[in-house]
This record gives sequence, C-alpha cells and structure tokens, in this order.
Amino acid sequence: MLSLSSGMKHILSTILLCTVVGLAAATNNLHTPSTTAAGRSTETCGDPDDTLAWFRIHAASVFAYSYSTDPSFISSAILNDGYVLDTIMGMVFLTQEESTVPCYFLSSGALLDNFVTINATERDAAIASGYTLLPTFQTYIYPTQICGSIPMYRLYNSAETSNFFTTSESERLSAISSRGYADLGIAGYILPVGVAC
Repeated sequence: MLSLSSGMKHILSTILLCTVVGLAAATNNLHTPSTTAAGRSTETCGDPDDTLAWFRIHAASVFAYSYSTDPSFISSAILNDGYVLDTIMGMVFLTQEESTVPCYFLSSGALLDNFVTINATERDAAIASGYTLLPTFQTYIYPTQICGSIPMYRLYNSAETSNFFTTSESERLSAISSRGYADLGIAGYILPVGVAC
C-alpha cells in the first residue's frame, strides 16, 4: 500500500480542491444566456452566472460539517484543521437575486456545529442559544422550488448535536437509516452544478 507523507497529503488535497473548483466554475459557465430552461425567466430567477459552488466539508474525527463558497476557507480547513472535502452541494448566490432569500450561516464552537436557515425566527433562537451568526458565510437561495433548483435537505443528529445538509436523496436516506440523523425537511432550494439558464 502506498504511504504518503503529511506534506504530500496536503499537496494532493490542494490539487484536488483546485481541480474541483475549476471544474465547478467551468461547468457553471457552459451555458448560453440566450437559452431559457423550462420554468426559468429573467423576471423570476436569479442569473446563474452570479452563482458560486457551495462546498461541504467535514471533520474526520467528529460529526462536524461546514459549508462555504470560499475556496480559501475550504483549503485552510482541509490543510490545517483536518477537514475532508465531501462534495459540491450545488450553486448559491452571494448577493440577493430575483426571488432569493438570505440563507443565514450559524456556528457554535462549543458544540462543533454549523447550520444554515432561511428562517429569521430560527436564526434568532439559535443566536439566543449560543450560536454565532457569521455574515461572511451568508448566501442567498430560493425558498421554493423554482428556476430549476433542487431541494437542500436538513437533518439533525441529537446525540452528536450535528446538523447535516445534502442535496442527495440517497445520502439523506442513508444518514437517516445508518447514521442516527432525523429528517427536518427541506431547508431551501439551490441550483444544481452545471445549471443552464
């Protein structure tokens, strides 16, 4: 079996992340603006050219997940904090676009938990219970399934105090059946990777 030094693992992680970021950006720019997909119009939909890939990473040693559009944050977490790149969840907006709403990012260092919500009441309750609102991680997503968006499922493992988000139905079912997560429904809707406008 091939054994890699710690430095080589970091280099390979960085190369992998750069490749994934490049592919996501390239895939997102393959569409032509003159083409209109079913259910999408400039009056009701944000411009997919304004989206960025939304990454999910997790800490290898605990039930801790994080989500970000910032490749520098993702690289740092992988190289310095022992996180592993899971997937690109989909595409999100960094600024308010037509029909989108704020998707608040909250974090608790004490609980090693992060979660997102579009619900201001839930955001405020989380802040009151010790979570911190991180405005630099805020994105914008659709509150309903429009414009070719896909559901982002929210799950919670109470034993581990772990919020988990996925756009994969099979991953959602696996988290429920074998990892102790309860289904909390749909947190919002994001664009799939490679969406055409």
